[in-house]
Amino acid sequence: MNGNTKKLNLILTAILIILTAGILLTGGIHSLFNPAKQKDSPQNAGTFLSNQSQFIPRQTPAGTKAFTKIGQLRAATKPDKNGKTRVVIVTPYIEYDDDQSFYEELDRNLKKMQDLTIGYFSSHSPEDLAKKGEAQINSELLEKLNSILVLQKIQRLYFTDYIIL
Repeated sequence: MNGNTKKLNLILTAILIILTAGILLTGGIHSLFNPAKQKDSPQNAGTFLSNQSQFIPRQTPAGTKAFTKIGQLRAATKPDKNGKTRVVIVTPYIEYDDDQSFYEELDRNLKKMQDLTIGYFSSHSPEDLAKKGEAQINSELLEKLNSILVLQKIQRLYFTDYIIL
């Protein structure tokens, strides 16, 4: 019986190894021919992208830095003619002169800048935003943000995301 038990263990071990190798091989082949699909994006979710505002430059000019702490913000727009609100998703960032004091002022005013940005988009309907266009939205928002700053003024405001859902 000892010999039969050893043979049975050997056969079961061989079967287990073959099954494991088969599963790994199948998974590898599947992943090779079926790469991971893109994560859901607003485009894939049946939404549309509105004016993509000024895109991030490849490099900020010498002597400047990018303040990106504002992060991605969401705001419900003012109702349109049909009484429907839309959601605006924006990720603004600020280009500023390489000045530690001004960076600290931006950092101290982070919550105010977020609130001003959300408030700006909440106070406009989707039609208003479309009529204004990218340049005017950027200019008006830049003016609002600069109104809370003392040391310097923001020269350029960019959006890495500007989506109306």
